[in-house]
Amino acid sequence: MKTNKFAVLALTSLLFMGSATSCYDLTDLSDDPYALPNKNPEQGGGDTPVEPVGEYGDVDISYEVTDPEALAQIKDDLAAAPSTFRNFLYEGYYNDYQITTNLTHDIYAGYTGNNKQKFVGNCPDYSYDDGYCAARWTHFYVDRCKEYASLLRAFKFSPNPERYVNQYHITRIYFVFLALANTDTYGDMPFKVYASAQTPETNNVPYDSQADVYDGMFRMLRQAVETIDPDDASQYVIDSDDICYRGDAGKWLRFANTLRLRLACRISNVDPVRAKKEAEDALSNKWGLMQSNDDNMKTVPRYAPVEAGGINDGGQENVHGMCSVAYNGDCVMGWDLENYYRTLSTGGATYIIKTGRNSKVEKVIDPRCPICWYRIGMTAESLATAEDDLEEDFKGCPKGYVNVTMLAPNQFSLTRTAKDPAKSKYHDPKSWFNYAEPTVWLGYAESLFLRAEAALRGWGSGSPEDFYRQGVQASMDYYEISAAEAQSYINGLAALNDGTFGSGDKEKILEAIITQKWMAVFPNGNEGWAEFRRTDYPKLMTPLTNASGGDVPEGHFIKRILYPNSENSNKAFIDSDMPSKNSQGRRLWWDVSDDIPSNFGNGGALLRIRR
Repeated sequence: MKTNKFAVLALTSLLFMGSATSCYDLTDLSDDPYALPNKNPEQGGGDTPVEPVGEYGDVDISYEVTDPEALAQIKDDLAAAPSTFRNFLYEGYYNDYQITTNLTHDIYAGYTGNNKQKFVGNCPDYSYDDGYCAARWTHFYVDRCKEYASLLRAFKFSPNPERYVNQYHITRIYFVFLALANTDTYGDMPFKVYASAQTPETNNVPYDSQADVYDGMFRMLRQAVETIDPDDASQYVIDSDDICYRGDAGKWLRFANTLRLRLACRISNVDPVRAKKEAEDALSNKWGLMQSNDDNMKTVPRYAPVEAGGINDGGQENVHGMCSVAYNGDCVMGWDLENYYRTLSTGGATYIIKTGRNSKVEKVIDPRCPICWYRIGMTAESLATAEDDLEEDFKGCPKGYVNVTMLAPNQFSLTRTAKDPAKSKYHDPKSWFNYAEPTVWLGYAESLFLRAEAALRGWGSGSPEDFYRQGVQASMDYYEISAAEAQSYINGLAALNDGTFGSGDKEKILEAIITQKWMAVFPNGNEGWAEFRRTDYPKLMTPLTNASGGDVPEGHFIKRILYPNSENSNKAFIDSDMPSKNSQGRRLWWDVSDDIPSNFGNGGALLRIRR
């Protein structure tokens, strides 16, 4: 258990990082191959550098565009802004989801287990594979940053930029959201250059420390909530192509404040003073935090019907789905998730399994389990009809289990995902994670657990227990659990019946809050893994297999993913101390060590777990 205490050169070219072998474009090298071009009107360029000033100068556009060719490109980009924004939102997390998330974050978080022999001893077991693990980095810098720069420059340098203020900052909110996932995966990273919509043409972009990345993200979110005016009817709005909030600026503001609180909790152990300030600013902001599940930050997939925000193109090459079924059973329920489905409460959903030739037994399980997972023993026929074998049970796969097989009958539970995309239906309870169902990345339930932790730390008002109860209920409501099953589960929660919240043991209370937040955040392995590294909750089993070659010590958990091999051509990377810190066993900045005094003041001995 972890003890918790609680410059700038602007460029004309919009040709952005075209090489997939590096995260920077190497097509326009000067005599000094590592020098950023200094293009300005006096030297034949089109952008005029302006010294960054003010609180946001280093993370916002601090240059002018005067070159006619560049201005013409900006005009084209403005016309294409809705489609660019849609792709920016959609591919932000979905892009190559299997290799960027399923094989790493989802498994490291304890949500899923690998079920394919091809991947035994690979990424799921802590072995770095550049072909898989580098994809997230590449998509962020090569694709998303290009879209982001195109959008920001179009809004900023349009003939009437005052019309685009709201959309400008909404775009920056989502950029922070993506940057958070990137830095929490790798650690230190190039950030400020890209946050300010610059377009580097060489691979000499400096790394920002993770502390500086978080500082920049906090300031960008604060600037956004101070600037966006949801009541300004003159503002340009992207509506149908905004597949998260359909152009609702109020929801974007509530999301931004909730995201600020997520970031504040993340740094609570390493910088408690800054964390408290940022949390209290978010909690007291006039626009508020998420108010209901209607405010969930979710992405509507392409396969959804048009009226739901999709495009219903029927194509299968770009649709998404939980890989458990979508990729023939690659990922299955994790052992840790099964364990917590069964042990956190004595109440919940009841179901029957066959235990012998003529005997059956009734069991109780978290009611979210039957919504999200099939029982074991699914066949091609039962997957086609989305019908469980009602004589079987649910079962999770341990991390690092090597005797896996995708041959039916499956020995582990598969997600409720329509195997055939053509049979996917929007909001189909029989296949909850089907291709047409939106994916929640930050939801109302999580926001309530964030408020529970904030109250525990003395940030703002309210009761940790009350927010905890509300968070569990919000998660049940999202999955449309019946009132009776939800109440049975809540009434049976050990944390509400063993005196946890009245004990004064803040570490024990934190464990209860984070464990239920981890349950509610599923299937978002990005957040589940980050919170486990930050708090060591929930308690997860040590992996059975460690194929890191000593990079992650035996008996410990992976801490980050290695930088892609492409960074070996980045002089800023080579000349820094980054190579020496490039280990999957090295903690991120906010992941403090276990041997520090508790900030809760419980006065007890330090508590540790095997890492």
